[in-house]
Amino acid sequence: MQSRSRRRRPAASRTLAGSIVAVTLVIGAASGLMVMQMRRSAWDQVGRVSQNLLESVEHMVDRNIELYDLSLQAVVDGLRNPWADGLAPDLRQLVLFDRAATANGLGAILALDTQGQAFADSTALVPRPLSFPDADFFLVHRARDDAGLYIGKPLRMAPDGRWVIPLSRRLAYADGAFAGIVVGTIDIGYFNALFGRLSLGEQSRIAFFRESGEILVRSPVMESAIGRSLTSAPHFPRFFERRAGQFVATGYTEAIEGLFTYSRIGDRPLVATVVVPTAAIAELWRPRAMAIVVLVSVLCGGMIVLTLVLQRELERRGLAEERALAANHDLARLAHTDGLTGLPNRRHFDEAFTRAREQAARDGTPLALVLLDADRFKRYNDTYGHLAGDEVLRAVARVLQRQVREPEETACRIGGEEFAVLLPGASGREAVGRAERIRQALARLQIPHIGNEGGIVTLSLGVAEARPGETAGQCFSAADVALYEAKRRGRNQVQERDQAVGLDAKTAQVA
Repeated sequence: MQSRSRRRRPAASRTLAGSIVAVTLVIGAASGLMVMQMRRSAWDQVGRVSQNLLESVEHMVDRNIELYDLSLQAVVDGLRNPWADGLAPDLRQLVLFDRAATANGLGAILALDTQGQAFADSTALVPRPLSFPDADFFLVHRARDDAGLYIGKPLRMAPDGRWVIPLSRRLAYADGAFAGIVVGTIDIGYFNALFGRLSLGEQSRIAFFRESGEILVRSPVMESAIGRSLTSAPHFPRFFERRAGQFVATGYTEAIEGLFTYSRIGDRPLVATVVVPTAAIAELWRPRAMAIVVLVSVLCGGMIVLTLVLQRELERRGLAEERALAANHDLARLAHTDGLTGLPNRRHFDEAFTRAREQAARDGTPLALVLLDADRFKRYNDTYGHLAGDEVLRAVARVLQRQVREPEETACRIGGEEFAVLLPGASGREAVGRAERIRQALARLQIPHIGNEGGIVTLSLGVAEARPGETAGQCFSAADVALYEAKRRGRNQVQERDQAVGLDAKTAQVA
């Protein structure tokens, strides 16, 4: 009824509302696409710039390490040359370390013996009393002869305590046995100075670290991060999914979400990364996006207000029509509902029974009818009063509502204490089982009734399955006959239409 009333509203109201909704959706969709495009453009721009910056970082780091390695290889070659041992100390110093000064940012180069003691020093003819027997670079070369250029964990150098990155190569005797190492250092401050000239803004971060996770350089400088391991960071494995890539994650040294752009540095066991906070990226597009959102909101809001003003009178008329239709619907519903129990009444039952009988005949499916009433109900009213009797009828109704599977099945009050249940698709035997469950459900309530057998309120039920060619009235009469047979046999039971021979004659006698 309500949907019918909505269809009957004036066409002008529907057209106006539909047009405004369509225009608002188009404007909202267009502005949403524009905001999404602005966001995508900002992210793409930052991503491209980050990749370009990362290429510069890779080149700087790789080139400096290459120059470093040339100096180390020169020392290794010099120490392997037998004639160098016969040179005067100052000349030997010049031969071994002549390339050391050519590498920008290069610290002292030391040659360590098999015990980790320095026996040659690029800064002095007499080596300083330095020893690194427990350093990772010394232990790696002693254990392996294929380590090549090894980039060690960062360490502090005395006496100023500055951070350096050690680079080392293995020394070997003629038979390949371990003879010590040559180690040099790059000042981390040197890389910080280089990276200071490369930036995407004050909030961007540049760093590179070893594959094992130790941070070597982080710009802007954060001394507490140097040497710190990233392996416990949730996003650490993502740096090794590909040679280079980008992802969004929360930083480890600073708990700030950012866009990570990373790449391996040449063929070295190092990874360089550029991090730009997502908040900084949002600052590139969000202010303009907010301005667009506010403008579109004002525009759409104005259109909606205008629509509401224009529709006010139309809505009033539509509401009055809906109220009238709703009142008619309520009256129609009340005409088909029993006021005491809330179940459908006899009028509804007659219509439903006729429809169900016609449907069963068309489909060739069974249809069963159950009639029931409360035993000795008049005596109950005389004993306990009509208000108590009304409560009994409501209790029966509640039992039926729980036992009936709506909307296929229907339970109705058809008069006085008599009720009916329509069971489409149920055979006579199935209906008997359903009726027995109804009887037992009411008996379990244990409603006192001193005038009835057993001392509680009970039900008698008659069941009839509709037969081919049989009218609804004939089926109803058969169920009614079965109901009275149940009462004749002592009440509080279920009887089917053909349970006893001569049932119609017996019923006639009872009547």
